[in-house]
Amino acid sequence: MGACADLPVLECEVPKEGLKLDLVLQPREQKNGEPQYWPLFNADNPEEHFGNMHFNLHEGGELTLKISLDLSEVFGRELEFVCYRQNYKLDGIIALSPDFRHQFRSRAKEVDGDYTKLVIKVKDKERIPDNFSFLWMCVDAETGMHFVSGDPNAVINPVPD
Repeated sequence: MGACADLPVLECEVPKEGLKLDLVLQPREQKNGEPQYWPLFNADNPEEHFGNMHFNLHEGGELTLKISLDLSEVFGRELEFVCYRQNYKLDGIIALSPDFRHQFRSRAKEVDGDYTKLVIKVKDKERIPDNFSFLWMCVDAETGMHFVSGDPNAVINPVPD
């Protein structure tokens, strides 16, 4: 799998009433010491996959991304989203841009004893455009080894009303 920049962009127009999307994240094993970019798939249409995200939020609109792990490309690994179990509100991801937390919250959800679901809520109270960068972060429950994806180039734009 190539860089996220080589994959289609998930573009969303988020209305004032909000929008919910079900997605699947597919971790990949690292090859030749190079970062592996984990694609996101549309849960309703697995043919649609994305590398980056671009959100246009209308005032008051909230985007909810419900993300499930697909471990089919990491054979024998029992990966789950990193869950901090404190009030950091950024489970499963590592923020790389400074203003990330004012718009983005993520919580790992337990399914059958493993944190294999991640619910991300995106809203823009301050109406500030933001290019935000982050890494997906999982942990192998058996070994404690971390698995981290490459850095997508996500964007939030407030939409004038």
